[in-house]
Amino acid sequence: MVEWKIINIVFTVKFNTEFPVEKIASTLTNNGIFVDYNPESFPALILTLENNKKGKLRKITIFKSGTVNVYGLKKFDEINNVIDEMKKMFSKYGISLPDKYEIKLSNIVIAGNFDYTNIDIVKMYYDLDNAEYDPERFPAVSVPYYLSKDYKVTFNIFKEGYFICAGIRGDISVINQHINEIVNSFQENVIKKYAKNL
Repeated sequence: MVEWKIINIVFTVKFNTEFPVEKIASTLTNNGIFVDYNPESFPALILTLENNKKGKLRKITIFKSGTVNVYGLKKFDEINNVIDEMKKMFSKYGISLPDKYEIKLSNIVIAGNFDYTNIDIVKMYYDLDNAEYDPERFPAVSVPYYLSKDYKVTFNIFKEGYFICAGIRGDISVINQHINEIVNSFQENVIKKYAKNL
């Protein structure tokens, strides 16, 4: 059984309203809160929230359309805390967020170890379609894994059997089972063929 843990959860929150992004950016900046807003290079305001209790940073991108992306969470229920923090921060400066919003799980990133500790990632790169490998830039091979025609995850695999997998999504209530199915299926169908210590 492949061991893994969640290292990043990304949520998309849709508020049924347009955001005055420029006003939010200038209001927060004028109150000493650092925001990154350069509409010519990226159409959203980027805000970093720090959880003082644990020192965790969560990045938030706020789009004019009312869409907010939240990055850097480790647990699913943290999204409610982030929304509460946003509401408190914004209301403090006279910006109110609507009470109604829709939350969607956009992406889960996990890290773990396969049951094999000596993987021929060079052969994997040459054998597999769409695999990417540039050891001078990053010591892992990147392999897309299609779960269906429109659902792909990407595994970054290191030769020692360590991996990072991004692109996971699904129903939160069964997500652990879903992740187990993905990583164990990938190990069975791909990793086993390239493990040198069979």
